[in-house]
Amino acid sequence: MKATVLYRIAGILLLVAAAGNAYGVSRFRQLAASMNIVQFSVGHSGFTYAQFVVALELFCSLGILFAAYLAWHLGALAQTTPRAIGALGWVLFAYQLVAVFISWIFFSGFVLLLSAGIAVCTGWATWLTTAAPRALATAE
Repeated sequence: MKATVLYRIAGILLLVAAAGNAYGVSRFRQLAASMNIVQFSVGHSGFTYAQFVVALELFCSLGILFAAYLAWHLGALAQTTPRAIGALGWVLFAYQLVAVFISWIFFSGFVLLLSAGIAVCTGWATWLTTAAPRALATAE
C-alpha cells in the first residue's frame, strides 16, 4: 500500500473521530444539567463545571481536526516530495500513540479500535516515506 493512501485513510478516520467527539459533546451537554450547580469564577466571568468541560471537549475536537488536515497534507507530500515530511510524520505517529494509550485507559471498543487504526496508518505511512529515501541513497 502507498503512503499517500495510508495518510488519506488516517485523515478520514480522524474526521470520523472528530465527528464522534462532537456528537459526544452534544450528548454530554444534554446530560450535564446536574453539573450546572457547581460554579466557579475564572477572571471576570463565572462558569459552570459543565461549560468548562464542554469547552475543553470542543478544543479537543479542533485538535483532532487539525490532525486530520495534517494527515491529509502529509499524504499530498508523500506523493510529490516525500523527503519534505521529515520528522513531522513521526510526530503525528507519536500523537496517535498517545491517543491509543488514552483510549485504552478511558475508553473501549470502537474508540480504541479507531485510534489504533489511525496510529497504524500513520506509522506505516511514515515508515514507507522514510524508508524509500534511504533505499534510494544506498542504491546510489
